[in-house]
Amino acid sequence: MIKALIFDFDGLIIDTETPEYDSWSELFASYGVELDRKMWEESIGAAALDIYGLLEEISGRRIERDIVRPRRRRRYLEGVERNPVLPGVSDYIRTAKLLGLKLAVASSSSAGWAAGHLESRKLLHNFEFVLSAGDVSNVKPDPELYQTAIQRLGVQGHEAVAFEDSANGLASAKAAGLYCVVVPNPMTRYMNFEEADLCLEKLADMTLGSLLKELQR
Repeated sequence: MIKALIFDFDGLIIDTETPEYDSWSELFASYGVELDRKMWEESIGAAALDIYGLLEEISGRRIERDIVRPRRRRRYLEGVERNPVLPGVSDYIRTAKLLGLKLAVASSSSAGWAAGHLESRKLLHNFEFVLSAGDVSNVKPDPELYQTAIQRLGVQGHEAVAFEDSANGLASAKAAGLYCVVVPNPMTRYMNFEEADLCLEKLADMTLGSLLKELQR
């Protein structure tokens, strides 16, 4: 019996992945080089790339980080703020509460990132806790985030469903013994999700009730 739902944040609740790639791609282009999309995609859902080091390496130029960082960051945050909560997420949260399911977030992002955006979208109060990179020694694809989440929720792996958008997130959830439903975003849609228990174009395509029945067949 499913007792808990654990959501990734970036790219799953809000599409933060596309504006981040776009902002970095624009920065790389301003130095006359291209940010390799495949390499970027492989890092999604895992530890952050040394992106400034990479830019210096392929451009052959020294990057004035103190000047570049706030400008790039501002462009990124503007894109994130424009993006709505993705289709079906709010409905899943409401239905889960009605069904008495426990809810949590497990993200590889830095402390406060996911919680801050959930608070600004008036969603944070629905979750028992939000785990981030600062809460574990190893982020996705290591299973530690999900192992920590189910331990704190007081459930077993087979009693929880992870909702993910990336291959690294999928690997993390499955290694921790959870069901995993993948909902790709524009940056992750071409990844290999063969190990997923279910793959949806968007959560709005299936009600939570139907999804739970499908997983437990």
